[in-house]
Amino acid sequence: MKKLFAWIWLIAIYVSFIAPFSLTANAQKSRVKTMPTNTNQNMPNGLQFRLSEGVTGAETREKQPVAETNPLSQNETGNLLKRIPAIKPEAGDQTDFAKRAGTLPAPKTGVQIPVKFPAPEQLNPRDVDQSKLPLEVVRFSPAGEVKLAPDLNVTFSQPMVAVTSQEQAAQIVPVQVTPLPEGNWRWLGTKTLMFDTKSRFPMATKFTVRVPAGTKSANNQTLQKDVVWTFTTPPPKVETMIPQNQITRRDALMFVSFDQEINAEAVIKTISVTAQGKRLPIRPATQAEIETDSSVSYYAKTVQPKRWIAFRAINSDGLTENALPGASQITVTIEKGTTSAEGPLTTTQAQSFGFQTYSPLKFQKAICGWEGNPNCSPFEQWFLQFNNQIDTTNFTAEMVKIEPAVENLKIYPGGNNIYIQGYKKGRTTYKITVDGSLKDIYGQTLAAPATATIKVGSAPVSLYSQGGTMVVLDPTAKPAFSVYSTNQPSVKVRLYSVEPTDWKAFQEYFRRINYDDSTKKPAIPGRLISDKVVNIENKPDEMVETRIDLSEALNAGFGSVIIDIEPTVKRDKYDRARIFTWAQSTNIGLDAFVDSQELVGFATDLKTGKPISGVELSIYPNGKQVVQSPKSKV
Repeated sequence: MKKLFAWIWLIAIYVSFIAPFSLTANAQKSRVKTMPTNTNQNMPNGLQFRLSEGVTGAETREKQPVAETNPLSQNETGNLLKRIPAIKPEAGDQTDFAKRAGTLPAPKTGVQIPVKFPAPEQLNPRDVDQSKLPLEVVRFSPAGEVKLAPDLNVTFSQPMVAVTSQEQAAQIVPVQVTPLPEGNWRWLGTKTLMFDTKSRFPMATKFTVRVPAGTKSANNQTLQKDVVWTFTTPPPKVETMIPQNQITRRDALMFVSFDQEINAEAVIKTISVTAQGKRLPIRPATQAEIETDSSVSYYAKTVQPKRWIAFRAINSDGLTENALPGASQITVTIEKGTTSAEGPLTTTQAQSFGFQTYSPLKFQKAICGWEGNPNCSPFEQWFLQFNNQIDTTNFTAEMVKIEPAVENLKIYPGGNNIYIQGYKKGRTTYKITVDGSLKDIYGQTLAAPATATIKVGSAPVSLYSQGGTMVVLDPTAKPAFSVYSTNQPSVKVRLYSVEPTDWKAFQEYFRRINYDDSTKKPAIPGRLISDKVVNIENKPDEMVETRIDLSEALNAGFGSVIIDIEPTVKRDKYDRARIFTWAQSTNIGLDAFVDSQELVGFATDLKTGKPISGVELSIYPNGKQVVQSPKSKV
C-alpha cells in the first residue's frame, strides 16, 4: 500500500509540474512549423503591426485532462513538513509594535458668528431723516498730551452753517477754548470748524475745549450735553548742551537751548553747576563774551531767539579766571520746575550734562598702527597720545627724538596725538623721547621729557608693482619692469611676446584670473619667451626693488610683452599674490579725443613730447577690418 501511494505521489508531481512545460513546448513547435514564411525581417525598426490569418487546426488540438488526486490527511501533511529544516530565529526577528508617538491634537475650531454680509440695513437702508437726529460731535483733535499743536479742528454730525462766505460763517463759533491764543476760526465745509493759530498753540500749557449743550445745527437740532476734552503741550526740553563730554578750559562758557521760548532770568535760577561735590556760583554771559567764543556764538545765531541761555562760573570775588576747578568733572543740571515763557507748566524732572576741565599735560601711550596691534609692522604709522590737545603753533619736529634713526621721517601733531611716519627697520626696538617744552592748547608744558619704546616686528610678506594692468616703459632707459617685495626669496617670471591684436584676449584672461568656478579660463595670449625663477636680494623686513629685464621678449627694444610674476613661496593656501601686466616699449605716445561721430588721434614723441609726423594710426578691432588713416603729418 505504501509503494502504491508513493507511485501515485510521483505521478501527481510529474503531471502538475513537468507535463505542462512539455505540452507548451510541443504547442510552440507546432505553431513554428505552420507559421508562414513571410516574416518581418525586412521591415524598418519601430513599433509595427501585422494582421494575418489564423493557424488551421488550433481548435482541434488535444487537451490533457487534469489528473485525479486525493488530498493528503493532516498527519500525512505534517510528516512531509517535518522533513523541512527548522527555521532558525535571528536577532531582531521580534520587535515591539511600531506605535507612533502620539496623535496630533485636533485643530482648534473657531466660533462661527452667523452674520449676514452685507447687513440687511445696508441692503435696505432705512429712509431716515438726518435733520431729525440729535446733533453730535463726531471727532476732534488734538487731544491728550501732544508734542506740538499747530491748530484745532472739530467736526459735527450735521451742517452747522449755511453755504455762504467765510466771513459770515466764521461769526458762528460754537466751540470754547481756554486759554485761547491768537488766531482765527474758519469752517471747512459746513460741518468742520478749525482754529488757525498765528504760529502754533503755546507750549507748557493745558488747554480745555468745550462745546456747550444746547448748541444748534443749521437744521435746528440741539446738542444734548456738553462735550469737553483737554490737550497739553510739554514744558521746556533741553535740545543743545555745550560743552558736552569735552575737555575744556577752566573759564569755559556754558550754553543751553530749549524747544520753546524761555525767560533767561528765571531759568538761570534753576540751573546748578557742581564740581567736586560743591555748587559753583554762576552768572549770565555777556554779549561780548559770547562773541569771543566761536562755538557758543555759532549756536546762539542758529537757535531761534529767546530759546537759549549762555552762562559761566565765577569765583567768590566775581571773576571768571579759573572759576572751574582743574582736572574735575563738571555737571550742569537744569533742575525740575524750570519755567517757560509760553505757558505756566514747569518741568517735572531734572535735565543735565557734563564735561571735564583740563588736567596737567601728560603723555599717555605710544601706539603702532592701532591700539592693541599684536605685531607692529615697519610700514605702519606711529602716534604718541597725550591727555590734552597739542598746541600746533608752538610745535616743531625737533621736539621728538627717535633712536635709532628713521628714514624719510615725518612728524606732525594733530588733536591729542603726535604722528610719526617713515621707513622703520623690522625686528628693531625704537626709543622715542618728547621734549618737556611741548605745549598744549592751555599753555601747559610737560613736567619732564616723555619717553616711550616701540618694538617693530617682522614685515608681512608682500609683492606688488606699479602701473596697473598696462604700463609704458621709460623710453630713456633699458627696457625693464620693477617689482617691489618684502621678505620674498624669489619670484617666478614668465614673459609672453604679444601684438596689439592680443589686447582683447589679454583682457578676457585678466577678467577671469582669480575665478574659482569650473569655467574654463582662456589661454594667455602671445608666445612664451621666458619662464624662469628670479632671485631677490636678501634684505629681511625691507622693501626690495627687483628689475626684470624685458629685452629678450622685445624686437630691437620695441614691442609689447605680457609679464606674469608669482612668488615661489606662498604665505598660505589663500595667497593670490600675482602680478599680471601688459608692458609696452615704444617711443610714440598716443592720445585721442572721442565723441559719438569721430575719433581724433594724436601721436607725440615720448622723450620730448613733440608731435611726430609720418605715423600710421589704426583702430582695431572694428568688426573684422582694420580701419587705417593716412600717415599723420602732424
